[in-house]
Amino acid sequence: MQTDPQTRHSPALPELRFSLNLLYVGRLLLGMKASSLTNDERIDAFDERIEDITDELVSTELLHEAAILAGDVLPTAPPDTDS
Repeated sequence: MQTDPQTRHSPALPELRFSLNLLYVGRLLLGMKASSLTNDERIDAFDERIEDITDELVSTELLHEAAILAGDVLPTAPPDTDS
């Protein structure tokens, strides 16, 4: 059962979290290879993208929380009563 009210920002949150997790896995896998100049450049590119996605995730979470506090939530569908 979902307890957190849904806002217009809700659909973006799981996608951003998933993207961030994939970037962390990619960075981990790239870091496991032997170190070279090209790997260092690639790791830096991963780190920059991780920072960008983290910033976007934090701002979206703040917008989501602000929308909840302001009462700007999406209407919920009534429970299905076809019994």
